[in-house]
Amino acid sequence: MKLYQCFAMAALALTIGFASCSEEEVVTDEQGNVVDPTEPTGEETTLNPAEQEVFATKAASGNTTAILLCTFGSTFMESLDVYNTIIAEFKQEFPRTDVYMSFTSRTCINRAHAATGVARYEVDQWLHALGDAGYERVAVQSLHVIPGEEYLSLMNTDIKKNFMISWYPSIDVLKGACLLDSDEDVETVATEVYKNYEGILAEKTNVVLLMGHGNPDENYNANGKYLDTQNALHEKAENKNIFVGTVDYGKMLFWPNEIEDDVPEPKDVDAALDSPEYASSIYAQLKNYCTTNNLQPNEVTVYLAPFMSIAGDHAHNDLWGIETYGTPEDLAEVDLAGDSWRQRVTAMGFKVALGHESHGTPFNTEADHNDCNMKALGDYPELRKLWISHLRAGWEDGWENGEDYQ
Repeated sequence: MKLYQCFAMAALALTIGFASCSEEEVVTDEQGNVVDPTEPTGEETTLNPAEQEVFATKAASGNTTAILLCTFGSTFMESLDVYNTIIAEFKQEFPRTDVYMSFTSRTCINRAHAATGVARYEVDQWLHALGDAGYERVAVQSLHVIPGEEYLSLMNTDIKKNFMISWYPSIDVLKGACLLDSDEDVETVATEVYKNYEGILAEKTNVVLLMGHGNPDENYNANGKYLDTQNALHEKAENKNIFVGTVDYGKMLFWPNEIEDDVPEPKDVDAALDSPEYASSIYAQLKNYCTTNNLQPNEVTVYLAPFMSIAGDHAHNDLWGIETYGTPEDLAEVDLAGDSWRQRVTAMGFKVALGHESHGTPFNTEADHNDCNMKALGDYPELRKLWISHLRAGWEDGWENGEDYQ
């Protein structure tokens, strides 16, 4: 019997034993002390907490193919619900596989585990467990939006260099592209987003602002995907009243030059709105939109939404400023150097479409935010299908292994 089969049988036996108990699963260290496998101990350890789950799952299913979904993660409950939906849809589309999900953020791993009891683990932990469990094929699907720094690090370092070449060169691997991988993907995403806001965009006195993440390094061509999407949206929206900005890419920030912590006075910015440095910032685009359409900001209602896979920390804090500004009354004294887009839009004189309410209390920082109305890209069924289609595209003949690179 192969070593991984022994581990799998042992893990399955343990799982059955735990399932028969009313108590939660307990993990102990070598001294018998109870430990949380998702919490860092500050000491080096050879324990891989993902192994038990992987070995037990494989032993129970008998599948030889695994799918690993990779994302940054989130600490908000409604985002975790979106991830659960994505997992379920991948399981339905690929029925003879075992589907796992990795978070790349240790903070998100720990908080999600504490809130739900479900451990996501880091990419390398899953990859080692999948390899040791004896899977013959491992498909890795990115849930990133753009092919930026984190996406490239995942595919080129974690998957290709480490998993395929160094660790398990005999295992066949399939890599699924991020959401905005091709021009066709940009068109698909723009179409679905436009359909969602079509009624709002029909009125010139409405504007939709979408917040993407972006890369701070301008050398990443991935940032161009945001402008490509905005251009595609403008082709569909007659009033061209929908804009895409970022929280991490200098030229598409809300406020010009804030990436360098040097926020100029409004009069300085207004004098340079048409310069290449400022033109694609959200501030400049809003000002120019009002000028072009002979509108005052107080005549325009702004709708805010994340252009990210989920409505997580950036959406709640950088976009809406929930933690910093608890109620609408807190927006009475704001300025353009504020913490959130909602604050800055208000400071410019625009009206903001509310509706981001949690359990009946607007901007309640203590609630789980399960009733939030911010629609992220992962909330669109057709866009979840786009991720699935990227993996499906190579399912028949897109597999490769590390021996190809030896």
